[in-house]
Amino acid sequence: MGKGGQDEGKKGGFETPISNFPAWARSVQECEAEFKVSAKYGLRSDEVLARREIYGLNELEKHSGPSIWHLVLEQFNDTLVRILLVAAVVSFVLAWCDGDEGGEMGITAFVEPLVIFLILIVNAIVGVWQENNAEKALEALKEIQSEHATVRRDGELIPNLPAKELVPGDIVELKVGDKVPADLRILHLISSTVRVEQASLTGENAAVNKTNHVVESEDIDIQGKECMVFAGTTVVNGSCVCLVTQTGMNTEIGKIHSQIHEASQSEDDTPLKKKLNEFGEVLTAIIGVICAVVWLINVKYFLTWEYVDGWPSNFKFSFEKCTYYFEIAVALAVAAIPEGLPAGAVENLLERSSYIQLLDGSVVLLDDRSKSLILDALHDMSTNALRCLGFAYKDDLTEFATYDGEDHPAHKLLLDPSNYLSIETGLIFVGLVGLRDPPRKEVYKAIEDCRTAGIRVMVITGDNKETAEAICRDIGVFTLDEDIHSKSFTGKDFMSRSSNEKKSLLRQNGGLLFSRAEPRHKQEIVRLLKEDGEVVAMTGDGVNDAPALKMADIGIAMGIAGTEVAKEASDMVLADDNFSTIVAAVGEGRSIYNNMKAFIRYMISSNIGEVASIFLTAALGIPEGLIPVQLLWVNLVTDGPPATALGFNPPEKDIMKKPPRRSDDSLITAWILFRYMVIGLYVGIATVGVFIIWYTHGSFAGIDLSGDGHTLVTYSQLSNWGECSSWEGFKVAPFTAGERSFTFDDNPCDYFQTGKVKAMTLSLSVLVAIEMFNSLNALSEDGSLVSMPPWANPWLLLAMSISFGLHFLILYVPFLAQVFGIVPLSFNEWLLVLVVAFPVILIDEVLKFVGRCTNSSGAKRRPTKHKDE
Repeated sequence: MGKGGQDEGKKGGFETPISNFPAWARSVQECEAEFKVSAKYGLRSDEVLARREIYGLNELEKHSGPSIWHLVLEQFNDTLVRILLVAAVVSFVLAWCDGDEGGEMGITAFVEPLVIFLILIVNAIVGVWQENNAEKALEALKEIQSEHATVRRDGELIPNLPAKELVPGDIVELKVGDKVPADLRILHLISSTVRVEQASLTGENAAVNKTNHVVESEDIDIQGKECMVFAGTTVVNGSCVCLVTQTGMNTEIGKIHSQIHEASQSEDDTPLKKKLNEFGEVLTAIIGVICAVVWLINVKYFLTWEYVDGWPSNFKFSFEKCTYYFEIAVALAVAAIPEGLPAGAVENLLERSSYIQLLDGSVVLLDDRSKSLILDALHDMSTNALRCLGFAYKDDLTEFATYDGEDHPAHKLLLDPSNYLSIETGLIFVGLVGLRDPPRKEVYKAIEDCRTAGIRVMVITGDNKETAEAICRDIGVFTLDEDIHSKSFTGKDFMSRSSNEKKSLLRQNGGLLFSRAEPRHKQEIVRLLKEDGEVVAMTGDGVNDAPALKMADIGIAMGIAGTEVAKEASDMVLADDNFSTIVAAVGEGRSIYNNMKAFIRYMISSNIGEVASIFLTAALGIPEGLIPVQLLWVNLVTDGPPATALGFNPPEKDIMKKPPRRSDDSLITAWILFRYMVIGLYVGIATVGVFIIWYTHGSFAGIDLSGDGHTLVTYSQLSNWGECSSWEGFKVAPFTAGERSFTFDDNPCDYFQTGKVKAMTLSLSVLVAIEMFNSLNALSEDGSLVSMPPWANPWLLLAMSISFGLHFLILYVPFLAQVFGIVPLSFNEWLLVLVVAFPVILIDEVLKFVGRCTNSSGAKRRPTKHKDE
């Protein structure tokens, strides 16, 4: 990672330290001499710059992500896309060899394969752009979450230097809760002891004691280097001054990073991805069967034969038509996919105190009357939401009277925390102080929102019980007159109960309070809640919160006041340390979830409609109303803007009044799937129906359709159009479409092929219009458009305008109209499109009403206990 090696000699006026210098086996003085630095002064700024030129930034290598070319290829790593690509290649080859069916060679023969190629290229570009943006967002997130270090340079202490700017020789101060920013040699301890949690590096279960003493052997494992702390580990007790010996990839964690990168080259998919892949394979298989059925239904159009003496003979096979219906099937497939020791506490100090210091400075025995007065004062202060701290000291230090550091014989007693209780006895009580930390004004509303949303709030704190209860009443966890006898416990009291009693208490409705809680109490509460099937979110900021944060389903650390230990143990970091932000995030999360479902509702119901239209066309035997290039355009281009805009749906008004969804709730319920099927069936009927209407009706719903002069046929003739050549006296009059006119004097049967251009345009226009209306249905799962009108999401209205604009573009630009095989529509024909498309809104409004009635009756029978994510 550095620009030069360790043997470059002198640079910037100093000799570069040797990379394999065994700092753990050298005295503090030898280490300072080797790195040309003083612990009291630190490095000079010019030395820092020079060393950074040699060693580079203190960060792990950022292995380059996939290349652009690799990302492009990944966009084609999909079975359906590959099939479509093959279909386009075959279509292109046919166009090159034969031209169209009449043998005419020209640009029109290449239109369809070229458009398919173009759409696939655009799809790949969008995919690459999205993945590239995701990579940039991740890198930006890593930069935001970069660690900091307290460093001494030029004789001054810099409290929040980005850790990546450290260089070998820097002097760093570590304190409890810090994450070690590089490999460091401890120069001296500020506190009496220092313990470090280095399980991430060595796998040791317990935190280990650190010292500044020299290790005798140079050749020793990491666990034996007691005077070294390593990058990535965390300080759980004490503070010390250290010297940076290795940075970046030269650290012990850097070496592991390299090994991990090597192993990641052959990394298996995650279980979730495997499940998604399995689902994709099943979906592909189902769609493949549907495509095959559609293709086989149309076999009569590309494979014909005659019966001679009861046996089929004179087989005729059209490879071009076979390929055409193969493309139809593939287009159908595309349509279907859519901190330090605790301060601790007045009661505890009184238990350990034997004396009390009076106002005149004299010290007397602490009797029961004095203890009672102190506890009364404590109670009064605590019930007024004051956090109370007691103060005491000790004169008789016994073996610690001459304590002068790690070399003192009594130091070994400090290495075992279990000795602290016996050391801190016979104290002289001085007094107590009440601290007021008023809750933010927005917290009360946030607690109320939680209650309304079915989220239970439990407060777990180290505060005195009376103080905590007063605060909980202030913020709304408890009401002012609520009986909280069975809802407020000390951690010790709660832990003394049986497992069944604990679970019963935790199952109560409303808020709960656990005061004077220790880390193990927090862990136990989280464990019991999870065992009971609850999904638990836990907030915290200190080292003592880390175990519970890690155990919770969602650990949330404070971003401002939180220690690095807490942040590392968490799933999320709260940037503003505000509880109301968590509640707002719940609302936002519910909104995002709903919007995701809206996207799915829109895409699946629309795509089911496209499947239904193709299937109905094949089953009824009528000419194809939609060709592959049109289906691709609708799915990959026209549907895109509304689908994207649905992600910007505003939260429903009652989103934080609904109970949390169960963790086992499915994304698509049986009722929602039924709605998809009903809407999809109507889309198919409408798309095919308008095609039939044009051929068989001169008017519909009072709308005159005869203005273009086209010839009407019966439904029987339309569904048997393949037998047209055997119809005696069948004639077709010419008709106009925009500036084009169509005549069929030479071949009247061509009326069902070339002449279907107007009917096909109507089908495509109905499909586009009905999917735009259907996007309005997707604004809310059960809410009517009356309660959530279209203008609630202006982005959706803009998206609909864009999609309609794109449709008008291909409709009224002659070259594009020819490419997509469509013609302009008249005013009356647009009225027909709207009349046929609009009922999709009415149908879904009826279905939503039924859904609301069903949910309302179901809610009355539903248990009051819910789970939340």
